[in-house]
Amino acid sequence: MEMHQVRYFLAVAEHLNFTRAAERLHVAQPSLTRAIQKLEDELGGPLFRRERVHTHLTELGRLMRPHLQAALEAAETAKRQAQSFRKRETGQLTIGACSSIAAETGAPLLAGVSAEIAGLTLQVEIGPANLVEDWLIAGDVDAALLAPLDGVAVVRHERFDLRRIAEDLFCVAFAPGHRFEALTEVVLENLDGEPLIVRLGCRHEEAIAAAMDARGINRVARHSSGDERWLASLVRQGLGCILWPESITRARSLPFRPLADLPLRHRVALTTVAGRRHSPALAALVRQADVAGRRRPSDAARVA
Repeated sequence: MEMHQVRYFLAVAEHLNFTRAAERLHVAQPSLTRAIQKLEDELGGPLFRRERVHTHLTELGRLMRPHLQAALEAAETAKRQAQSFRKRETGQLTIGACSSIAAETGAPLLAGVSAEIAGLTLQVEIGPANLVEDWLIAGDVDAALLAPLDGVAVVRHERFDLRRIAEDLFCVAFAPGHRFEALTEVVLENLDGEPLIVRLGCRHEEAIAAAMDARGINRVARHSSGDERWLASLVRQGLGCILWPESITRARSLPFRPLADLPLRHRVALTTVAGRRHSPALAALVRQADVAGRRRPSDAARVA
């Protein structure tokens, strides 16, 4: 039994007319008739009762119709899934990205992969760090862009394999005209009582808060968001300052000053799951990350 025979049978069963079924299928009527006859021979009896101007399903035809319909649908579903699998294996890449990471940091990496693999389809899913890590472990994303705290690999998932692609220092960003513009650098004491805007889903915020608490600095965390565009807008409107990596601050065109006494680095790592097979697209992404890592000092090429 071949699938084209099944399609021909179902078309005739729908139209109850060999001529109209052949027209709909764009095949010659003799070819359709021969295919139905071969199917009848295989099933052991006539499927249609042919009269002068009318065609009816036989009892065998009525019995076979739902089974053949299900067989055709199953075959088409299998074909679609196989096509989707091949596409995913060769030309589709889904990346999870921590919401605290600037798009400008990861986009060049993805652009490099897209240039290497023609027709690549990219999908980027944004979320807080914990959620992105869960996506990666579950296989919902192929890789993730994470910001491990000061270079320490995430310990709650020992299978993570991290490749550092970028790092920079934190600074204080503020609205134009803020009093910090008169300074050459900012220290934590300058932030005592200063309204701060907090990045949701960012582990570095915990380290910043701990550093301020340890020195008895009044930390006023008044506003928050998990979206960098909103964070930048809130800062620009004068609703508070933000402690941000310098690269993100520059990308958002905000005035800033170096944060002199908080040696906290923002490191971005391409993260995959060790032992999991890489598709061609993911392998290309890993190669791009290795190239990006080699552009940094040797001790920053990989997070152990």
